[in-house]
Amino acid sequence: MIEEVIPDIVCDAGPIIHLDEFGCLDILADFKEILLTVSVVEEIEKHRPLALTVNLPFRILRTQYPTNESLAAMCKIFALDRGEIESLIIMMNYPDAIFLTDDASARMVAERMGFRVHGTIGVIVRTIRRGQKSPTEVLSIIGSIPSKSTLFIKSELLKEVALRIKKEFILDFQN
Repeated sequence: MIEEVIPDIVCDAGPIIHLDEFGCLDILADFKEILLTVSVVEEIEKHRPLALTVNLPFRILRTQYPTNESLAAMCKIFALDRGEIESLIIMMNYPDAIFLTDDASARMVAERMGFRVHGTIGVIVRTIRRGQKSPTEVLSIIGSIPSKSTLFIKSELLKEVALRIKKEFILDFQN
């Protein structure tokens, strides 16, 4: 049997903060490395200092301002913060990695640069496919987002995600 190679992930602060709020940072444990920038670490330390003490394969990288003109221009146009810019610079060096961010502007820039990008919700739903959490556990986490997290997400989107999970993973679900 060939072991599946899980790519590196480059994280903006949001997903680490939000997963820690849900008490499920451990769902990132199957990634080879979790690449963070100095600015991202500073933001996590400010909001959820204990999140970085979890036994995960964190690696902190230093960056320079983007020399890629296209990336620099998009970061300026979309008014990205330092952590997002540094994370995208890391993505330039690790193009096979997955970029985790909950910021819509950072997501757009990453997609325009051709990077794979996901947010906190996507990582949580992924746990069903990976056998880390049951659909019921994931529905519970998603249902608790408004009360347990600083993650801003429209209630309509949360309802849509919950419905898709029920339709895809819970065979006896009836509309």
